Amino acid sequence: MIIHVVVGIGLIWMALQQMSKNVELGGAFGGGAAYAHFGRKKGLDTGEKITALLGVAFFVTSLLTAVVLK
Repeated sequence: MIIHVVVGIGLIWMALQQMSKNVELGGAFGGGAAYAHFGRKKGLDTGEKITALLGVAFFVTSLLTAVVLK
């Protein structure tokens, strides 16, 4: 259960860190449209990989918690 809380807090923190990349004014008004013209970067950066890993870990610990408490 403690691991689940730690993973959840880490996931929230990483998601907020990624949101800060799009804080510019253009991000509020659909800044993603720039990708349609210039193309999107390929692959994931380190922060995105950590966020994905924490998301999977949160999912797994959620399932394990549900099974254990059942």
